Amino acid sequence: MNLAIVSFFFIGMILIGAVSFRRIRGTESFFVADRMGSSVLITGSLMATIVGGSSTIGMAGLGFKKGLVGAWWLLVGAVGLMILAFFLAKRVRRYAFYTLPELLEEQYDSGAKLVASGVISIAWLGIIAGQMVAAGKILDVLIPGHLDLMILLSAAVFIIYTILGGQYSILRTDTIQSAILLVGIFICLPLSIGKAGGLESLRLNLGASYFSFPTNTYGDWTYVVTLLLMVGSTYVVGPDIYSRLFCARNEGVARNATAITALIMIPLAFSITLIGMSAKAIAPGVSPEGAFPAVVRGVLSLQTLSSPV
Repeated sequence: MNLAIVSFFFIGMILIGAVSFRRIRGTESFFVADRMGSSVLITGSLMATIVGGSSTIGMAGLGFKKGLVGAWWLLVGAVGLMILAFFLAKRVRRYAFYTLPELLEEQYDSGAKLVASGVISIAWLGIIAGQMVAAGKILDVLIPGHLDLMILLSAAVFIIYTILGGQYSILRTDTIQSAILLVGIFICLPLSIGKAGGLESLRLNLGASYFSFPTNTYGDWTYVVTLLLMVGSTYVVGPDIYSRLFCARNEGVARNATAITALIMIPLAFSITLIGMSAKAIAPGVSPEGAFPAVVRGVLSLQTLSSPV
């Protein structure tokens, strides 16, 4: 059954790429989907870009280690997106470029474009690799014992549908993946808390500090401000985020989709963190990075979590 689910997902993503291929008529089609992205598609793509597999696993790990203050990892992103939505999103879309380095060239010179292109290329090698590993780890929950294969298959499918349909593929596959992710998290949340005996039992098990917010023993205001400056700021100028804004149908869509994404991130941040906290209570032997897969595996198998993943 699990193999059928994974196969259906992979085939579906590739089919979307194949259908999108028919819409590619040139550079603008491939890189910015002819700038016809709706609010739903831009929001869905932003969500998948920001809250992908790596963020989900990482956020649950922060909840496992730090409690509710771990939610700040996404909350500072919501702050950054709100700044982008109300001060920059419309202007970014107005330029109608393909990439962030082009925007920097417009504001500064060709040297800025060259430097930005180099930095982004190097940084995103690691980021994309992390996303592929995270996708493999999540799929390994459904088909245990084949992590390397799941990573390779995930990478292959991502590459195939992107090559086939460009941003037309990405906007649609991202939106579907976002919907699956949101439904999965909001189903997993009450089930994982239930396995921990409920919120009150979780509080007694972990201690009051784990539920303290906005700061606690594991994360003070220095931690919060550091995240705001080092992580939140990247949401204001993220090249992946700008590439979605360039696809928006108009300036209003770019602004509204960014703001909606920021609002969705707030409950999502606490939900993922609480899942990680539940893993701390019911599977203390797992690693922080294994918290989310462990909880999902336990929920899916309806077994008690006791061993590390």
